[in-house]
Amino acid sequence: MTLTNFLSFAIFTAFPCMPPRLLPQEYGFFDTVRQDDAQSVWASGKFFNQLAAFPSLHYGYAFCVGATLIYSSGVFRRRLARREKRLPRLRQMFLVAVGVLYPGFVLTIIVATANHYWIDALAAALVVGLAWLCNGILLVLLPLEDVFLWCAKLEKPVPTTGNG
Repeated sequence: MTLTNFLSFAIFTAFPCMPPRLLPQEYGFFDTVRQDDAQSVWASGKFFNQLAAFPSLHYGYAFCVGATLIYSSGVFRRRLARREKRLPRLRQMFLVAVGVLYPGFVLTIIVATANHYWIDALAAALVVGLAWLCNGILLVLLPLEDVFLWCAKLEKPVPTTGNG
């Protein structure tokens, strides 16, 4: 998710795109954010970027969570990690269903509320895929983390999830 954020911020800083809700009314999009009776505190202020619509981080996060749920189900993996047990079939199907339905629900919401176009969600899915492929690059920073922790006289935390 960190790489997804970095890539997305770089893209919409270099290529800002307006969300459909900011188009003139004759285009038929209804601005659900700026209403007299429904003003959002998050949609104002000097740190709010109205043109940060491409790629959609709303969908990017949902896609990342959905892909993680589908991967965790083990349905599409022939081999599991060492000491990992195959989940019961009902739980696998539940994880796959939620992994597909949650991003689909978020996609429906962001398009229906005119916060994003379909292409924004497609770009977000591509950014998540690219971030996943580039995730190994972050392993280069592990020695730097060790040096930082040594300088700060801190112990490296022991992972409580996964294989360690």
